[in-house]
Amino acid sequence: MQLQWLNMLKSLGGACFIALTLWAAPAFAAPGDLIFQSGFESGSTLSTVSAQFDDITGTDSTFSTKNNWVNDLEGNSQIGKFEIQYEDGAATDRYASIITDPTNSNNKVLHYWLKNAAVQDNGFMKGRIQTNIYNEADNNQQSLNEMYYKVRLKLHPDMQKLESFNDAIPWLTLAEFWNNKAWDSAPYPFRITFGLNKDANNGSNKPLYFHLVGEKMDGRQIIWNGIPKSSFTVPYDQWMTLEFYYKKGDATTGRFYVAVTPQGGSRQILFDEVNWTYHPSNPSPVGLANFNPLKLYTSELYINHIRNNGGVMQLYWDNFELWNGWPPNLYEAEAMTLGTTSGETLTSSSDANCSGGVCHIFDSNSAGDYMNYFANVSHDGKYDIKVGVKKTSTRGIFQFSVDGVNKGTVQDLYSATTQYTELTIASDVQLSAGDRRFKFYVTGTSGSGYQLGIDYIKLVPKN
Repeated sequence: MQLQWLNMLKSLGGACFIALTLWAAPAFAAPGDLIFQSGFESGSTLSTVSAQFDDITGTDSTFSTKNNWVNDLEGNSQIGKFEIQYEDGAATDRYASIITDPTNSNNKVLHYWLKNAAVQDNGFMKGRIQTNIYNEADNNQQSLNEMYYKVRLKLHPDMQKLESFNDAIPWLTLAEFWNNKAWDSAPYPFRITFGLNKDANNGSNKPLYFHLVGEKMDGRQIIWNGIPKSSFTVPYDQWMTLEFYYKKGDATTGRFYVAVTPQGGSRQILFDEVNWTYHPSNPSPVGLANFNPLKLYTSELYINHIRNNGGVMQLYWDNFELWNGWPPNLYEAEAMTLGTTSGETLTSSSDANCSGGVCHIFDSNSAGDYMNYFANVSHDGKYDIKVGVKKTSTRGIFQFSVDGVNKGTVQDLYSATTQYTELTIASDVQLSAGDRRFKFYVTGTSGSGYQLGIDYIKLVPKN
C-alpha cells in the first residue's frame, strides 16, 4: 500500500526521498509530567471566538487536577495557545461541538461534523476542523522536546462510505506535528502527519488504514514513511484509544510512536519510527511548538463522496490527556491481573496512605511463599523498576522477578513503625512490550512475620 501511495505522489510531480534506518530500541529522557486532561465533561465549555475560530474554556469537573483549559493547558510554560480552527466556511458546512455521546448518555464527547469543503486551495476545495496548540509570537520556550498524548477516537458509521470511493485516498489527516511551521515562511519546516489512507478499489471496496509520514516542507520531500508494526483493521462506530509519542531528534535519536487499543481489545503498536523529527538541515532545531492533536482535514473529493451517498464526514473525540514526556507506567496492585500464588490469603486493604486508597496485603507465613501479577508493558525499552510498599513489624523479605528472572537484590519490608515508601528494585532493565509476569517471592524475615504489603509497581522509562 505504501508503494501505491508513493507512485501517486510521483504522478503529482513530488520528489520523494526515503531515509531508511535500522530499527533499534529508542532512548527516552526522564519520565514526563502531566500537563492537562479532559473528557469534555461538565465544566468544559466550547464557545465561538470568531467566524473561523472556537475555544474551549472552563474546568472539567471529572478530574481533580490538571483539568482547567486555560490555567493548566495554556498556562503551562511549554504550551502556547489552544483553539479550534476551521479556516473558512460556516457552521452549515462544518462545526465542532461538545455533545452527549450518542451511545452513552452519561458521557460527553467532542464531535467533528464536516459536510461541505469550504476552504479554497489553488483551484480545489478542502475541509478543515482542527485543534491548534501553537506557540505565541515564535516563543521557542513554548515547545516540547518530548510529548505524549492519549485520546479516544470513534469514526462515525458514515466514514465507512469512503471504502466505496473508487480511487486511492492518500490524505485524510487526523493529527499533525510541526517543527518549524511552513505557513509563515519559517526556515527548515518539517511536518509529521498521521491519518487515514485507502488503496484504489480495482473492482472491490478497500478498507481504510492508518498512515504516518515525515516530510521536509520546503519542497515537499518525504524523509520517511512509517512502517506498520502490526496489521490493524480500522473500526467504525467503536471507540479506540490512540497514543502518540514524539521525541526531537535526528536519524538515530528522533522517535515517533503510535499505538491503538480498540475498546474491548488488545493494545497494538501501529508505528515506532526512529528517524528525523525535525528538518535534517536545521542547525538549531527547537522542539515541537505547533501541533494539531485532534484534526479532520481532507479533500472535497472524499467529503463529497460521503455526502453524495447520504452521509456526512464526522467523528468523535474523548478523554484527551497531554504529557511533556512518556508517562511512568504505574500498575496499582489491586488493578493488576493476579496470577498463581502459593495459596495464602491476599487482601485488598483500604488505606488512605496507599496510592488509589488500597494496598494488597499478602498473608505469607513462611519462606517460599509467592504471588504473581500480570501487567501489560506498553513498549520495548529500558526501565527502572520501582515498587510502592507498606512496611510494618510483621513484614517479610522478598525477591522480585520478571518472567522468571530475578531483578535486583532482596528487599526487607520490616519496620518497627508503619511506613509507606517506594523501593527501587532494579535500574536499566530491558523489557519487551506485552504482558509481563511480576513475581514476589518470600525469602525470609527480620521481624515477627512474613507478610508483604504491596501498593503498586512502577516502570520508569530510561535513556
